[in-house]
Amino acid sequence: MDREPQDGRMSSYSDYYSTGGGCQPPKKAKNNGAATAVLGIVLLCLAAAITIGRSMGNRTELAPPQETSVREQALETVDATFTERPLAAGDEEESALKTAASLGGAELKITENSGKTMSLQDIYKKLIPSVCSITAAADSAKSTGTGIVMSEDGYLITNYHVVSGAGNLTVLLSDGNEYPASLVGGDETSDLAVLKIEATGLTPAEFGSSDSVEVGDAVVAIGDPLGTELRGTMTDGIICGINRDVQVGNRTMTLLQTNAALNSGNSGGPLVNMAGQVIGVNTMKLSSGYSTVEGIGFAIPISTAEPLINELAEKGYVSGRPAFGISVEALSRQMRLFYNLPGALCVMSVTEGSDAYAQGVSAGDIIVAVDGTKVTTMEEFNTVKNRFSAGDTVTLTLYRRGEELEVQVKLMDRAELD
Repeated sequence: MDREPQDGRMSSYSDYYSTGGGCQPPKKAKNNGAATAVLGIVLLCLAAAITIGRSMGNRTELAPPQETSVREQALETVDATFTERPLAAGDEEESALKTAASLGGAELKITENSGKTMSLQDIYKKLIPSVCSITAAADSAKSTGTGIVMSEDGYLITNYHVVSGAGNLTVLLSDGNEYPASLVGGDETSDLAVLKIEATGLTPAEFGSSDSVEVGDAVVAIGDPLGTELRGTMTDGIICGINRDVQVGNRTMTLLQTNAALNSGNSGGPLVNMAGQVIGVNTMKLSSGYSTVEGIGFAIPISTAEPLINELAEKGYVSGRPAFGISVEALSRQMRLFYNLPGALCVMSVTEGSDAYAQGVSAGDIIVAVDGTKVTTMEEFNTVKNRFSAGDTVTLTLYRRGEELEVQVKLMDRAELD
């Protein structure tokens, strides 16, 4: 997986509830040397300090770190409650879960809303056979989330962050039967994943369009709040907002907002309309350590998820994601001020075979701008990058050894880099 969206701080999307830190562990991709990269940044930063210090004759004093705003700390994934310890960032067993034989075996189809309103009891009876519990484990760590049955032959939908980094996956169906699961495909950007269990005769959920959803529509959520002990819990509410652009880590997701109660363990479960159709995949809630926040949850609209889920089921990945083929991390404010660096984003490694590698982008380079737009955070970096598609050529403005230079880099398909 292309590791561009890395940050020197814990993102709001990655908290103590999340599986594997909320992102896929880094692959051991070919690059120009991980050790060289780490050593390179130190040496280059020191070189930059010496170069600039000589030219300016002084050094900027360190300033105390700014407090993170309540908004930045508020987003919390609603996935699994883990035990003992979170999955380590270096756990790399996920690739072993993928089974090529499972590709291309299912398709999510959206059906029209009949217009009939069901009682809450009937909605629960209809949906509960299509809701499953997912346990993700690696070593002594364990976390749980929720899944949605996609096909009668064992294809399931959940959130990517529920299964990311796990070495073993187990699915518990509503009838009490338990199965080992394999990861067919996952996409960190959309936070969606498709799993497969060797079972037949399952009850797939009915999926309805989320395009016609309006604020005020009644909905219910079904899942495993706080783990499997409370599995199959249903909560009700309304649609509180549509097309909410929510900053999640280093990317922006457009989500449905609901006040149906969501808690850790609900991630990957269904958000359901009054016709008993799944219109969203529950993914996160809003919380804060500074004040009480109630009834602000978010779900991925199923109309947005449909083509991505089908591509994951068919190919195991989502194609066309733009990537430079570089690993980038944000430097601390203290380090930037201490060394008088003109940018905050440092290239940690470059993947061999990428155009960035061919164009001479190196570990230790400081990224100043992308396509002429100054970027100082990973959010800004990815926002500009995601305006383009794989195959487009983008200008990177870099700072290296006291000088700025511009490099034309062709974006690659992240799937190719993987």
